[in-house]
Amino acid sequence: MKRVFQQKNCANNLRLQANSLDDLKVLSTFLQDFIVQVADILYIPSQKRVIMVLKRFRWEIIKTAETIGKQIGFQRCLCGLMIEKVKYMQTQRIDMKDRSKFLNLLIFFESDQRLDLQFSDSKTIRLGVDTLKLTAKDIRESWPTTLLPKHEETS
Repeated sequence: MKRVFQQKNCANNLRLQANSLDDLKVLSTFLQDFIVQVADILYIPSQKRVIMVLKRFRWEIIKTAETIGKQIGFQRCLCGLMIEKVKYMQTQRIDMKDRSKFLNLLIFFESDQRLDLQFSDSKTIRLGVDTLKLTAKDIRESWPTTLLPKHEETS
């Protein structure tokens, strides 16, 4: 797992690359609860690439604050996500023509040369992939948010 933190105006920017299932678990943890507008999802078949500009919830700040016992506000930042080696893209319960809709990521799931991005409300983007190659990189400074993502407990 390649993890590089850069200083930029006193804020740490995330850069992660996932090339294995273990890497994907780490990446999924950092990207959980990102919000992406359908208009900010681009599939380029000729380049076998999917590119997204998403609003990432900065979970690492919450974990750091818990570790040092200090309260800190919630933050989001713009993050670019590039998924390479993509053979196809399918969607379930997502109208890609309705570019104003937002999707909230719950988890990445990989199996049998497929990568599923599972969103709330049972929405899914399924990517056929030759191999795992994902890169996520923060591209803007963070901004405060009052909303902490919450998930319903299932029994």
